[in-house]
Amino acid sequence: MLQKRRSQSSEEIERKSALIQNKLLTFSLFLEGRGVLFYLAMKDEVQTRPIIERALAMGKTISVPLIEKGEREILPSILKDPDKELTPGPWGILEPNRKSCRPCPLEEIDVVIVPGVAFDEAGNRLGFGRGFYDKFLRKLPGRVNFVALAFELQVVGSLPFRSHDVAVNYIITEKRIIQCGESIGGIRCI
Repeated sequence: MLQKRRSQSSEEIERKSALIQNKLLTFSLFLEGRGVLFYLAMKDEVQTRPIIERALAMGKTISVPLIEKGEREILPSILKDPDKELTPGPWGILEPNRKSCRPCPLEEIDVVIVPGVAFDEAGNRLGFGRGFYDKFLRKLPGRVNFVALAFELQVVGSLPFRSHDVAVNYIITEKRIIQCGESIGGIRCI
């Protein structure tokens, strides 16, 4: 899956990301949400920077992950100026620099924009296997919606699901918005 994602040209990634951005920016859950946590994209992922800038202009409270690698924790930090506040963190992914960190209380998050390597229509997500997002998503109130941004090529028939995995509620691709299977706040109902 990573090879497929990485084989796309930068123009293709930009074009598809723009289509996904337009879907997200008109999606009712996103429009209604006041506080949104976004991932900061690597070059072969759905690009989030333009969406973050638009969301800031809309007056939303935007937070992004600050990684505590040793603790395997995501700490949400409020982002006000992406040009001045971000620096490469673990694995080269942008994150808030330590002096710009503004902790965001979990109860102020309404929507989490979730990254992943692959997804299925039930909302199961394959990440990079470190468990940062699963651990973080479990801490959030049940009213929070988890929305994955993915290229259509990342949506597969089915993925394995384990008890510690957290599913997403929606997947937005360049072609569609998928409402995923039975889950409450991303926690799979068994």
